[in-house]
Amino acid sequence: MLNVPRTKNEEPIHVLLNDAAVAALRVVHSRGEGKGRVFQSAKTGEPLENGRHWFDDAAAEAQIKNFRWHDLRHTFASRLRMKGAPLEDIADLLGHKSLTMTTRYAHLGPSKLHAVVSLLRPSDTTSDTSPNEASISSLQVVVQ
Repeated sequence: MLNVPRTKNEEPIHVLLNDAAVAALRVVHSRGEGKGRVFQSAKTGEPLENGRHWFDDAAAEAQIKNFRWHDLRHTFASRLRMKGAPLEDIADLLGHKSLTMTTRYAHLGPSKLHAVVSLLRPSDTTSDTSPNEASISSLQVVVQ
């Protein structure tokens, strides 16, 4: 778990980390003196207060254009949502106080509505409003 003592809202946040993140932090930590902050300036040795000290330079060196620090949070949330994580869990992980902000990622989730519209199938009985075989086979949808 990563503990951030003060966020932009002046509140602490505790971020759960997966195994890959913990392994990466162990590598970075082993390069240092084993005490104090994990991330330090390569030039001065001073602790880094935030990722702005290196992020912009790293993105430019990797030739990544139009990518901002906050895009990392969006990517994190989007990938979780595409894997089917519930919005409530994503909100908790991001530290959102309400689902309003988190719902921005909802469109990326697996569509449960497909199962709902799939309930509308041709009926086993026939009526004047039931589609016949000819009309079903000739139905075309044009998307532009």
